[in-house]
Amino acid sequence: MSAILKEYDDSKILLENLDRTLLNLINSLLEQKNIRVHQVQTRVKDRDSLKNKIIRKNDKYESLSDITDIVGVRIITYFDDEVDQIATMIEEEFFIDQDNSVDKREVDNDKFGYRSLHYVANLKKDRINLLEYSSYGEQKFEFQIRTILQHSWAEIEHDLGYKGEFEIPSTAKRTFYRVAALLEQADIEFVKLKSTIAEYETSLSQDIKTNPSQIEINKASLTSFMSQNDNVIIFEDDVFVGEWNLVIIDFDIERFAHDKLINRIKKLGINNIKQLEEFYLGNEGRLREIIEYIFLEENQKPVNRGDSVLILINNTFSDNEI
Repeated sequence: MSAILKEYDDSKILLENLDRTLLNLINSLLEQKNIRVHQVQTRVKDRDSLKNKIIRKNDKYESLSDITDIVGVRIITYFDDEVDQIATMIEEEFFIDQDNSVDKREVDNDKFGYRSLHYVANLKKDRINLLEYSSYGEQKFEFQIRTILQHSWAEIEHDLGYKGEFEIPSTAKRTFYRVAALLEQADIEFVKLKSTIAEYETSLSQDIKTNPSQIEINKASLTSFMSQNDNVIIFEDDVFVGEWNLVIIDFDIERFAHDKLINRIKKLGINNIKQLEEFYLGNEGRLREIIEYIFLEENQKPVNRGDSVLILINNTFSDNEI
């Protein structure tokens, strides 16, 4: 034990550097893959935890390199199906020690506890050859990938102080199993919900064109209208570009299609996309006047696709309030 702990002390700075490097690398890879997660956590196992682990394993380890989770990375996703997306990314970007990795999602149904995917890995040689990674060699580290609900379960379980099936009092086991089942079902239902919303948004653009009176005003339909409606595009190209020589950029319209804007639209008696389109077309003359007033007062700068809808609604709502 003393030899391993000395090796740990001597390597502490290197391990902490690896910890920060992995955090930056994983965040960068997730951004490149366009995968949005709840949180990425990293940690270097502290000395007391390492000492306790060596004692628990009863002389299993001969050197620090035998301990594969000295540095740990936890990736917490929103949805269960994202665990596999991230697993694919990890397998592509790192060398995986399959013998020491475990998919706890595949545990027997009668096993207690909640599940996550664990990979033991090290950097691939092509990355080690880069100067910024060269000092880490084949140092192993652990990835833990779990959903936010799985993470909540694990944190609560840890706080309660019970780590395994046989530590749970028999009077509490039924409750523990029931809560675990509820969380697992919630994970499944959230994936279904995400899929349903995605299918709705995919079909929305065509449905708006063919049957706009049946499409209610919500975030998805308003976003589609602002970014794809032919009348909005023609007007903005004519006025913003043709008259004011402005550049139209495709901004994150979803940021503006929020509840406050939708409530304003509905207070104007507009409940579906057809009514919104008619309102927009019926106020194009007034909208030109508002835009002229705005851009005479402000310095010219790029505008976002859909800004004319925001301008019309916000100014009409202000007029109504007055």
